[in-house]
Amino acid sequence: KVSFCLCLACSTTTTLVASCQSYEVSWNNRCYYLDGSGGACASGYTLGTNAVLTCIATQFVGKTYRSVTSSNCCIWTADTYECYGMSSNCNSAGTFSAGPVVNGGGCANAQNHNSGQLTFCSKI
Repeated sequence: KVSFCLCLACSTTTTLVASCQSYEVSWNNRCYYLDGSGGACASGYTLGTNAVLTCIATQFVGKTYRSVTSSNCCIWTADTYECYGMSSNCNSAGTFSAGPVVNGGGCANAQNHNSGQLTFCSKI
């Protein structure tokens, strides 16, 4: 099986740090969050990419869903395939004890687009 999930090198392009909400991660002067919103991001946000998630996944430890607990562990991104998922704290309220991981929750090149799908969003 050919994998469509790529590991890319992470590099910061700015020293600026965005002022983000407590549930968000700041990286490259942008804010990112996870939510069980079924592919929908809040106004002013858009779907983030697997490439960015590669760089910041571990920073979600201690964060929470933005507003809605998910019903599926695979993370909907702007990419065709869902490469990341939550292996722990999936579909449950509270803080994340671990961040998203490649193939976590059985999400290897998944294409789940459910109403409660875990969703990765980026500030525009």
